[in-house]
Amino acid sequence: MCILVLSILATIACPVFAASEPVEIRRSVEEGTEIVQVTTSLLRYTFSAAGGTMKSAFVHFASYGSTPLDAVPGWGSGAQPTLAYGVSLPFEVWLGEEDADLRAYTIETTQPTPEEAVVRIAYEGEGLRAEKAFRVGWDDLYTMDVDLHIRAPGEKIRVIVGHRPTGSGVPDLVFLYDGKTSNAPLAPGSYAQFQGLGLVGKDRVYFLRLAEGDAVPFFAVNESGHPVFGVEGTGEILLRGTLYTGRNRYVLLEKAGLAAVAPVGFFSQFLVWVMKFFEWLYHLTGNYGWAILLFTLITRIIIYPLMRNQYRSMAKMQRLAPKLQKLQEKYKDDRQTLQQQMMELYRQEKVNPLGGCLPLLLQFPILILLWQAIMYSAEQIHLSPAFLWLSDLSQPDPYYIMIVLATGAQLVQQWLTQRRMPEQPKGGAQMVGWVLPIVMALLFLSFPAGLWLYWFASTLLQIGQQMIFDLEMARETARTAKPDAPPAP
Repeated sequence: MCILVLSILATIACPVFAASEPVEIRRSVEEGTEIVQVTTSLLRYTFSAAGGTMKSAFVHFASYGSTPLDAVPGWGSGAQPTLAYGVSLPFEVWLGEEDADLRAYTIETTQPTPEEAVVRIAYEGEGLRAEKAFRVGWDDLYTMDVDLHIRAPGEKIRVIVGHRPTGSGVPDLVFLYDGKTSNAPLAPGSYAQFQGLGLVGKDRVYFLRLAEGDAVPFFAVNESGHPVFGVEGTGEILLRGTLYTGRNRYVLLEKAGLAAVAPVGFFSQFLVWVMKFFEWLYHLTGNYGWAILLFTLITRIIIYPLMRNQYRSMAKMQRLAPKLQKLQEKYKDDRQTLQQQMMELYRQEKVNPLGGCLPLLLQFPILILLWQAIMYSAEQIHLSPAFLWLSDLSQPDPYYIMIVLATGAQLVQQWLTQRRMPEQPKGGAQMVGWVLPIVMALLFLSFPAGLWLYWFASTLLQIGQQMIFDLEMARETARTAKPDAPPAP
């Protein structure tokens, strides 16, 4: 039955590869300054003609348990953050001893394809020629291509990368040299290539990774007294690289070439392996719904030997129930003797009363690993094709259908389990099995739909495995009960 249900789901949910949506470009004027907003699947970038800066990189996509945030240093937290007064914004250009960029730049936008946008910011005059190009795509994972060409013959040029927060609990300022990180700038000549700098926090990363360029990092203070960090050179600066502005996701940072800035420990590395295996299943099937179903099938096959031992142990315990009840009645006033007699009975019947615990406990780490994999793969799942009525498996089911299906499957499993018992439980023991699935559904109502899909598929497969075991036990019982044939005359 469970295989039939999963086959129907798989047939209906044939992967239809997600079509990218057009990047949205909006132009406006705020307080006499031209503003350009570029919205992708995850981010909304805001560019300003005042100083030719990137004013904001607002992460509007929020998975379960997270909130929107702005990755540009200087913005506060929350769904509607505010920018601290007087902070310098990314990609200001300071010449000589300047501590601000008050120039009015021009902004042009083009769309080579509907899913891609290029923002070009330029200024020419007063001995300065600045060209800044930013390329963003609809399905880019927090990354943006950056190309800067700044010329000011004979002048010291400083390009602001960002505001440098101070105080406790602020992100760390990290420098990247030759593929290794440093908490401070290295002396010239002690490295082969300077590869970028940025801020790395627990929840967000703002980092400019340089593929080309010979600038060096610097620290300064702007006209309002706020500290800044950036890169500097003399006469001309040519930089080309990738700007990461988003959540701290190791797999996404690794794709951006920034795995070194957010190293993971042993247990986190194990989670990374699971996430990569999960992503491999997605590439194999073309749909994260199918990937979850395949992940569920693989885990159920792996733990089936343990589950089989659990079913066998439960069956033996059910057969021993009448004998255990007699012992409890006989030694109801002597608990020590009762325990001794019960252990002797288990030994004689070769039954381990704890034999069914390990498989049950093993399911919880698997559930937690999948939950974490979905959480930390939310951006990739968000950009993947829909599954059935679920447009985003990293978000809660908007119609609660998957929750009802999973809860219903658990109730069916409870009904089948009680049918196998020689003596039905009474009172509270019977009610717990029926009430627990409903309580779980109410407690985890807002969990990602992908997790509920796993639980539904896992329950169906477990029912199927129980049915297979019931057939095995029935045949075993029939062979045991069949009398020996009389000897041939």
